[in-house]
Amino acid sequence: MAHGEPAQALLHHLRRSSSTSTSLLTHRPPHVALAAATARVRSGTLTPEDAHNLFDELLLQATPVPARALNAFLAALARAPASAPAACSDGLSLTVALFSRMSRGHGPPVASPTVHTYGILLDCCCRARHPDLALAFFGRFLRAGLKANNLIVSPLLKVLCQAKRTDEAADVLLHRMPHLGCEPNSISYNMVFKGLCDGSRSQHALDLLRMMAKQEVGCSPDVVSYNTVIHGFLKEGKFSTASNLFHEMVQQGVVPDVVTYNSMIDALCKRGRSREARQILDCGILKGLKPNIVTYSTMLHGYAKEGCLVDMNNLYNLMIGQGW
Repeated sequence: MAHGEPAQALLHHLRRSSSTSTSLLTHRPPHVALAAATARVRSGTLTPEDAHNLFDELLLQATPVPARALNAFLAALARAPASAPAACSDGLSLTVALFSRMSRGHGPPVASPTVHTYGILLDCCCRARHPDLALAFFGRFLRAGLKANNLIVSPLLKVLCQAKRTDEAADVLLHRMPHLGCEPNSISYNMVFKGLCDGSRSQHALDLLRMMAKQEVGCSPDVVSYNTVIHGFLKEGKFSTASNLFHEMVQQGVVPDVVTYNSMIDALCKRGRSREARQILDCGILKGLKPNIVTYSTMLHGYAKEGCLVDMNNLYNLMIGQGW
């Protein structure tokens, strides 16, 4: 969904009257019709008119549609490629619009939304970058009495961080999730770390990371946690803090990966300290690190910038010996 016209697109779908498209439901059980419609979404041949026409008929059914069939249809629609030849190029807003029609009908409900249904909707909001709509769906989810889990909350955290609303994301992470009996995992924390670091608030991320490391929450920081915060400090030009955190993660028993080493090597080379970078690289190799092309190209560029041609040649020969 484009940033500029999400409201107009959504209103267009919500205000749509019954379609005159050919019926997708006639003479077939609803779950069979939905399966056929799902296949058409995936092949790019289902139009918005077809989708609305299907829901026109579903709303008239006395028997609720199996949630599994409905969820499969909504999930496929939400992931419909924007380049689809049929007019389902805005699958995100259409998914939300169809759910709205389904849930505001005055007759028997088409289906009872499940945790999976709301997961699809929150993912739509995340990919369309609509934090307020995501919060509205999350509130609706809670009012329905469904139990929150990390799969539901993760897209909410992500869309809040995308919108630079990291304080709200942190509140959800630290207060609302535990209150709801949903213990945050490292993935949830890492999303908030990234949001904080992207907003040049790496120190806040570090404070939260150290709280995790002290076992004050239900999970421990992993290599992605440390990589995110280290990279955040390096972006802010705080090399000393990043370097200290690099050594701290090792002391905490978290093994640095190639991403960690690449960040440190790049920072050192940019500061004209390519020989120190090489020491870190050699230390990593002794501990089992497998450098990638980014590692070596960063080192070679650092040597070249400093005029260390002998070191550059030695590293090149090492690469040849390793089959590069």
